[in-house]
Amino acid sequence: MAEKQKESKEPKLTTITDEEKEQVQELQSRYTQVTVNLGQVSLAMERLKANLETLESQREELVAQHNTAQEDEKVLVEKLTESYGTGNLDLDTGIFTPNESVWD
Repeated sequence: MAEKQKESKEPKLTTITDEEKEQVQELQSRYTQVTVNLGQVSLAMERLKANLETLESQREELVAQHNTAQEDEKVLVEKLTESYGTGNLDLDTGIFTPNESVWD
């Protein structure tokens, strides 16, 4: 009786079919490929995040420069209006033409 208990504890070895083996190998290959692709996508996302941060920083700097230019324009227009009144300035010739209301 002791021999029967020993026999039942030993696993029965079975060979799977070639088709089943191929299916398991194909599934493992798919998992490997998906894992590699996930890694590549993750790295690409990290590069994009870094690029986005750089672009955001550049955008903020350009917005600040734009705001400064607007303030400078406002000061210059006030200065020119104080000197010449309201009118139009031809930048090509440098000629200032006052509005008609100045002559009234």
